[in-house]
Amino acid sequence: MTIQDRESRDASTPARRPRWDVVGLGAVAFGAVALAITYFNDRPDLVLDPGFGIPAHPTPADAPFLADNHLIATVVMCVIGLLGVALGIVRLVRTGHWMPLMVALSAATIVFPEVFYDVIGAVYFPFDTAEPLGESFTILGRTMPVWIVMGWFGYGIFCFATYTLLEKRPSTRVLWLAWGAALAGDVVFEEVLLKLDVYHYYGNQPLVLISELPWWWIPCNSVGVILAASLAYRFRHALRGPRGLAMLVITPMSVTGIYGFIALPSWIAVNGDLPWLPTQLLGLATLVLGVFAFMGVLRFVLNRDPFDLDFAPDEVEEFTVVPASR
Repeated sequence: MTIQDRESRDASTPARRPRWDVVGLGAVAFGAVALAITYFNDRPDLVLDPGFGIPAHPTPADAPFLADNHLIATVVMCVIGLLGVALGIVRLVRTGHWMPLMVALSAATIVFPEVFYDVIGAVYFPFDTAEPLGESFTILGRTMPVWIVMGWFGYGIFCFATYTLLEKRPSTRVLWLAWGAALAGDVVFEEVLLKLDVYHYYGNQPLVLISELPWWWIPCNSVGVILAASLAYRFRHALRGPRGLAMLVITPMSVTGIYGFIALPSWIAVNGDLPWLPTQLLGLATLVLGVFAFMGVLRFVLNRDPFDLDFAPDEVEEFTVVPASR
């Protein structure tokens, strides 16, 4: 059944759409507040690499490895990740389905493309090859500490929760609210981790609205993981059993694809010595693209009209596509 078929099947009960006047006013208000906050922020002291002309990352002297803080971050994220895996195992035992477990485990593999996001997005992870938790692997000359491996492992509980929510076939309104909750949770979570000094943003970062987190980052991870969980749900019947191992590739590639789709404006800002206004507008452009990316997941992967807020599919019609009549 196509989205158009759904809209025409009962013209007497039209789909409830968003209040566009409220949405527009909210977007304008957010943009104005963001610009006002960043206008009064201190401008970063950019140190450009003489060879490449992009911001140079901090040195170990600027951002030392704090062993106790890394231990805290590693343990907390490991426990959260183990909770996600445990829930996946419970589902496996109860239903015989591997996909919830594979979705939870697959988040850990995002750590490998993470290095590429960090190089172009200007994130630095302190490391220490002499410390047990100070080094896991090195790609592109960036040594990643153990905690970030556990960090993405812990993110698996969000993958699991998203997949489980989709199994319940909620209304589209609930999916929008769930994404909003994920965005808010990411802000809180990252601001706490940043206070531990286990990683640092540098360069000309747009949209630093609270303390240290540049807000352009928040839709990149959340929409990427939602895309991965949505693909897992859409193709859950095709990926039964050992084929669920495909999620170990699908999840990191989904997140990478979303970064490629929405992060370019902010990457330009981060790696340039731009004035205040262009920097912030480029960051806002990433947020707008993030909304479009989320709508794309709803429409093209989950087969929903993003604006039919009360639509909740039944099992038969969810992914059934009927050719439109001529």
